[in-house]
Amino acid sequence: MIETKKTRIAIAGIGGIGGYIGGKLAHHYSNIENVEIVFIARGEMAEAINKKGLWLESNDTSFKCMPTLTSDNPLEIGTVDIFIVCTKNFSVEEVFKKHSKCLTPTTTVITTQNRVNGKEIITPYLPDGATLMEGSIYISSKIIKPGKIQHVSGPSKFIFGTDGKSNHQGEYISKIFNDAGIDTLYTDNIKTVLWKKFMFVSPTAMVTAIYQITFAEILENNEAECLFIELVSELMQLASAKNIEIDDNTVENNLKLLGNFGSQVKSSFQLDLEKNKPTEINSLVKYVIEEAKLFQVPTPNFDKALIKLTQEHKTLVE
Repeated sequence: MIETKKTRIAIAGIGGIGGYIGGKLAHHYSNIENVEIVFIARGEMAEAINKKGLWLESNDTSFKCMPTLTSDNPLEIGTVDIFIVCTKNFSVEEVFKKHSKCLTPTTTVITTQNRVNGKEIITPYLPDGATLMEGSIYISSKIIKPGKIQHVSGPSKFIFGTDGKSNHQGEYISKIFNDAGIDTLYTDNIKTVLWKKFMFVSPTAMVTAIYQITFAEILENNEAECLFIELVSELMQLASAKNIEIDDNTVENNLKLLGNFGSQVKSSFQLDLEKNKPTEINSLVKYVIEEAKLFQVPTPNFDKALIKLTQEHKTLVE
């Protein structure tokens, strides 16, 4: 009898994004012997999952999701074939430092962060031979309480991949995700995808935080809408300077996208500030300003926005 090799998939960070991806995978593959799902979690979240599993509410359906293992101990977790990083940007390096023993030269690492410089940050932590596939997910999901994740009714789309070179492993992983009910696309043009989302996420983070308004309310406030447009425009100039392929209609598309959100949706950056939690200001704002200087692209609105944010929120001052 030929033994089929198991595919071991670890999801690091069981929050709104990791809980959705990990939950869908764990629910679908709970009775499939050749796939193992591991949740990397700690504290109250790990305790709740180990007691009762993870409950995922998605589009009016509730899923009980039972991973093979929930742990934060790399020795207990062991090596994995696919390592999906769903933490906030500021925790990414800590994850790789702690769980480096879980990665092998054949491991594929997939990211979900809202950043465009992930490759240069993460590559030094990967063993020779390991594959990095950056990703971008469009979804509204959040933690309700430890052990319970809510995906707000609506679509979700996960796009991940490489740049310039197709990868059979990417197609295989895409099938794993789609079979679990996660709308997923593998691409060999991921850089354009990352920048497309970044040119929406970064400006919305700053504008919602400065004016303390929701996504939809940006369109109802002339001053806020003007700042949003200026920030998107500066990012378009930076992307062009870096030879990133972008849509000339990005400003118009992003304004339309704002109108697709419910009246209560806030940016995660804004929510983190409200709760006095660590924020992603380095990757969403400071990175842009520093990179723009290297490419001699003026960013007066990013500069002013950063000053205003640091004046109003002392937690942002290093």
